[in-house]
Amino acid sequence: MDGTEARRHHIEQLFAKRLEDALKEDMGTRCEMPKLDPFDKEIMQFYHKADKIQCPGFDWVRCELSTCKLRPEIIESHYNIVCKYRDIVFVTDKQSTMGAPVTVNGNDVYKLVKSDHVEVDCTGLRYEDNKPEKWFGYALGFRSSVSRVRPEPGREDTINVVMLGIDSTSKNGFIRNMPRTYKLLEEEFGAVIMDGYNILGDGTPATLFPLLTGKTELELPDRRRAVSKAFIDDFPFVFRRLQKDGYRTLYFEDSPTIGTFQYRFNGFEIQPADHYLRHFYLHANKHNKKHHYCIGDTPSYMLMMNKTEEFLRLDGKKFAFSFIADVTHDRIMLSAIDDDVSEWLMRFRREGYGENTLLVVHADHGPRFAKERSTYIGKLEERLPFLAIMLPESYKRAHPKALDILKANKKMLTTPHDLYETYVEMLGLYGWKNLHKVPGSELPRGLSMLEPIPPTRTCAEAGVEAHWCACVKWVNVTSSDVLYKRSAEALVDYINGYTEVARAQCVPRTLTSIDYVLRQAPNKRLLTFKLTKDSDGYVPDFNGHTETDKVTFTVKIAVTPGFGVYEATMTYLVKEDKFQLDYHSISRSNGYNNEPSCISATHPHLNMYCYCKQYLNTNT
Repeated sequence: MDGTEARRHHIEQLFAKRLEDALKEDMGTRCEMPKLDPFDKEIMQFYHKADKIQCPGFDWVRCELSTCKLRPEIIESHYNIVCKYRDIVFVTDKQSTMGAPVTVNGNDVYKLVKSDHVEVDCTGLRYEDNKPEKWFGYALGFRSSVSRVRPEPGREDTINVVMLGIDSTSKNGFIRNMPRTYKLLEEEFGAVIMDGYNILGDGTPATLFPLLTGKTELELPDRRRAVSKAFIDDFPFVFRRLQKDGYRTLYFEDSPTIGTFQYRFNGFEIQPADHYLRHFYLHANKHNKKHHYCIGDTPSYMLMMNKTEEFLRLDGKKFAFSFIADVTHDRIMLSAIDDDVSEWLMRFRREGYGENTLLVVHADHGPRFAKERSTYIGKLEERLPFLAIMLPESYKRAHPKALDILKANKKMLTTPHDLYETYVEMLGLYGWKNLHKVPGSELPRGLSMLEPIPPTRTCAEAGVEAHWCACVKWVNVTSSDVLYKRSAEALVDYINGYTEVARAQCVPRTLTSIDYVLRQAPNKRLLTFKLTKDSDGYVPDFNGHTETDKVTFTVKIAVTPGFGVYEATMTYLVKEDKFQLDYHSISRSNGYNNEPSCISATHPHLNMYCYCKQYLNTNT
């Protein structure tokens, strides 16, 4: 085992041990979710309504399913039109090839066979003045050459699944920014909006790995770009597994430069789903640099949603996962898409897709780098992303109690592990369930939301560390406490130790200020539990006294050079009189811009910690 493997193994052990210890601390308690006002003054000071995105121009070509052709408006206004089509062909996530140009004249059509997307270059003469005009752009549809496995007998008519994800969107942020869509989901669609949906870790992968594989990043092979060149095709992604069950599969993300499985990881060597847009967006974004958020005349998110809707017209069973990040990751443009998303949902219902399709509208986490994140409410909102579930009508008829149980679980603590278990159960694929238990827990870490979730469930039982748990109670540590400054210095020391591997490029950081230090309030019931008074073990005696040898702290600090703002959860080992922490328990509250540019290609895992020497005495 080399140093990297040993370090990862050590982190896995620490992670498991912290959950086990937390479970002991939380024994007999329950998760009390904070009651947050979406329109609290503290958060509304940062709110602004974004303008609807307008994309200039008029695309000459549209594809519908596998057929690409000129739009009627172009045929009516131009003549002698010639278009050259070139397929954009997937090789790996890191490479694509361009097909040979195919010339198509006038109203003739181009059929998608090798790829779902094409580059198109057209010329024509305008009827109004006989002047030549050119158009260059990109179009996408669904190639006709996709083969499917025949489902096993009895599995021909299992439900469809559509997951529409939105990056960096808390439940309360959804209420503030998308009132029309929220009202439609809750009041007209009868979707259940989960109030206690809690993230599992930092960033998008911490949510999507469990959601799409049933496992956490630490439970999968280490495929970070900094330590491995291997792809992630052997991970148990649901797309590949469902293909073997006869499903058509779709996986769309509209921000390939920050792709969930490409930014820190090596991505896919083989296309992960039947329909996959990574190279379409990479090519189209290069051409559309002047008009951010647009692909030709259509907003990027809307193009993706339209094609997800079109996907549902294909025959057979379908699984679609579409993830909007372009308008929400770096800037909160959520309000700009409210009308379009609500209209998309109304078409979804009007076309009857809700009869046999599970619809999940969800987010990976709340805002991480926005100004609101600096507030106490913003910190909690980061941990409480949006999740709405609309059960298929056919499923509700076959399982009359399912909706009532889901509603009863609305206020319970839930996680992406639970969402995975829920749709796997609905698909009838019980062999895919992950029955992993946190040591000491009687229940699996992931629970189906279509079964009653115990009100006594704690974050530790659900696999949520204290740093990410919205229902943990904390008390302030005053500046006079000896551990106040020591905890902050422990975080700075860890950051500097973590960047030591790139010390030639990254300068050490120095503590400049402490925003707060909080101590987790001990579970008094655990500390005073002595024994049970009855022979059945139901009546507790709380007349005992137990000393704790570990205390959990959360710290927020600012460092220099630059202005890095960090938060971390760490364990204070009382007997050893030292702090213990690792990078999985650290998050950065503000953006790092160009600070790590000197190592971003070679050490991307250090991006949020590194300040390049070249920027000393300059403004980055």
